[in-house]
Amino acid sequence: MSTSKRPKTEARAGRIKLADVATASGVHYSTVSRVLRPGSKGRISDAVAEHVKAVARELGYQPNSVAASMRTNSTHSIGLIVHDMSDPVYPPILTGIEEVLSPQGFAVLVGNTGYDIAVEMDVVNRMASRLVDGIFLATTRLEDPIVKRCQDLGIPLISVLRQTLSRDTPAVINDCLGGMRALTRQVLAWGHRDIAVILAPQNLSTGRERWRGIRDVLTEHGMTLPEHRIVYVEHMSADQGERAARSLLNAQRPPPEVIMCVNDLVAIGAIRACRAAGLNVPLDVGISGYNDIPLVDMIDPALTTVRMHLQEIGKAAGKMMLAHLGSEAPSPATVRIDAELVLRASLRNLNG
Repeated sequence: MSTSKRPKTEARAGRIKLADVATASGVHYSTVSRVLRPGSKGRISDAVAEHVKAVARELGYQPNSVAASMRTNSTHSIGLIVHDMSDPVYPPILTGIEEVLSPQGFAVLVGNTGYDIAVEMDVVNRMASRLVDGIFLATTRLEDPIVKRCQDLGIPLISVLRQTLSRDTPAVINDCLGGMRALTRQVLAWGHRDIAVILAPQNLSTGRERWRGIRDVLTEHGMTLPEHRIVYVEHMSADQGERAARSLLNAQRPPPEVIMCVNDLVAIGAIRACRAAGLNVPLDVGISGYNDIPLVDMIDPALTTVRMHLQEIGKAAGKMMLAHLGSEAPSPATVRIDAELVLRASLRNLNG
C-alpha cells in the first residue's frame, strides 16, 4: 500500500473532503467514496477499508449530509412531534427510537407543540420543507388533521402512544385497556368501593381506553360511578391534576377512598391537592397513576401505577419506521406493548 500523504495545512483549515482522505490514504477517490458511504463498500478488501476509515478518523472527516441527500433523495432525518419534551414520557421513547435509527444513519428532529394544533401543523410543514424521511406523531387525536396533512404530503407516518379512530395509521401503543383493567381489579380486590376518577380528554385513544378499562371492571362488579366522582383534565399535567382533585374533594364529603388518575403527572397533582386539604395519602385517600415515569417510586408516598415500557415502545416505532421506509408494509399495522401493574405505598389494602 502506498505511503500516506497528509493534506496541506491549508486544506486542514476547511472542511475535510473525500479527495483529502484519498490523498492522505493513497487510495483512489472512488474507492474512498465507496468505503465512506454507508452500504456502498462493495468488493473492497477489509484491510483497505479499515485503512481508509482510520485515515478519515485521523483527519476528522465528516460526511456531507446535504450532498448525500441530493444524491439519494433522502435526508436520513426523521421528525418526532410531541406536546412538550419536558414531559417524562417522551425521553425514553426518543431513546428507544434513536437506539434503532442511529445505527442506520438517521437523526431525529424533535418538535414541541404545546398542545396547540396550529403549532403542530406549522411543525409538520417545517419538517416537510426539510425533507424529513418520516414522522413519528406522539400527539395523535382520534380524528386528527395532522395525520391527514402528513398523508397529503406523502410523508411516512407512525403514530406513537395513540391511535386514530379509523386505525388505518400505523401505530405503536401501550395496552391501556388491559393496564387499567388490571389496576381497577386491584383497587376493588383491596376493598375500595368509593372510587373517583380523573380522566383525559375522550378525543384521545389513551383517554378513551383507560376510562373504558375502569368502566369494564366496575360493570363486572355491578358498579357505576356517580357524576360527582368523575372529572376531566384538558392536559395531562400536575397542575391540572391538582385542580381536578381539588374539585373532587370539594364536591362532597367524605372524600373518596381512592382517586384513580389518568397518568402519573396528574396523580402527583392529586397528591398535592390532598395534602393541601389536610388529607393523608394513602390513609385518607389512595392515589393511583399510569405510565410509571421516572422517580415516581421516590416520591412520598411512592406511587402505585401501571408501567408503560416506554423505551420498548420507541424501539418498536423505530423498527416500524425502517420497515416503512424500506417499502415493506408495516405488519401488523398496530403494535401493542403490554402494560405492567406496579403496586406501591400510595394505595393501601383495606382488607389487611
